[in-house]
Amino acid sequence: MSSPLVSVIVGVYNKERFVGECLRSVLAQTYPNWELIVVDDASTDASLAEIERTVGRDPRARILRRKTNSGHPGVARNEALRAARGKYVAFLDADDLWKTEKLAVQTAYMEAHSEYPLSHTACEELDENGVTLHIRHGGNLPPPGDCLEALFRHCFICTSTVMVRRDFGERLGWFTESPGYECGEDYDFFVRCARDSGIGIPPGVWAAYRNVGESISHRAANWKNRPADYMRKVLFLRRKDLWKGRVPAATMRRLAWQAAEENCQFWRARRDFAKAGWFAFQAIRHAPLSVRAWRQVVGVLTRRP
Repeated sequence: MSSPLVSVIVGVYNKERFVGECLRSVLAQTYPNWELIVVDDASTDASLAEIERTVGRDPRARILRRKTNSGHPGVARNEALRAARGKYVAFLDADDLWKTEKLAVQTAYMEAHSEYPLSHTACEELDENGVTLHIRHGGNLPPPGDCLEALFRHCFICTSTVMVRRDFGERLGWFTESPGYECGEDYDFFVRCARDSGIGIPPGVWAAYRNVGESISHRAANWKNRPADYMRKVLFLRRKDLWKGRVPAATMRRLAWQAAEENCQFWRARRDFAKAGWFAFQAIRHAPLSVRAWRQVVGVLTRRP
């Protein structure tokens, strides 16, 4: 296809169990004017064979094969983006799925709403066996428009539901490849988009997110790396360029200490008071006058779950 309107980007690393179904959900789209760019990030399982078996003969698909694993999802996405030709770019993680009319609905929305260079949709959450658990976030998503402060509070955007104008992404800069963002490069991108412009959301549930324990985001949230949500809040607090003039500094500090408080409560409930103590210290560091933060310290010292 010489001029696809939508470039679909799929990064893959060791997803042989899911990637075939994922790619078939792209092939099944009712909207026809797309190209598919799949980047295999040097998988060590049979992912590449499954990719080639599923889309290898489809003229709309290109497979990019990395020789070494990047260890960072932003690297594979950026490589695919450099090859993209569409006016719009849609992202799909290798263990997620699309409903058959997803591209049709979202492309029509983007064409009708030029004020939103990025849109996302609601999505289902599946277990690793493909059983639907619920609608993510209960379907309670902020309305279209300015959602920067809400996004700092919680990343309610699922990457596999996102469509963005390519010229906008190129101007803004795509995904960071910096260390420390291995499980937050997409969140960082969404925040930068929301800082720059409003975000759209067409009605309906058009994707399915699979909650798989071996994903990068789950691995990055272990104790060795500190739980990811708190660390992202700290990173954002330090990035004044993202929020200064739009969100009060007091709000950003509160989000950081509340994330520390939640982690402290989590580890206290599991009677791991060493980990809980680390987070209690972080809560006090961000909010030394907070009664709630000091209650966490008392709970740790008295070893109260």
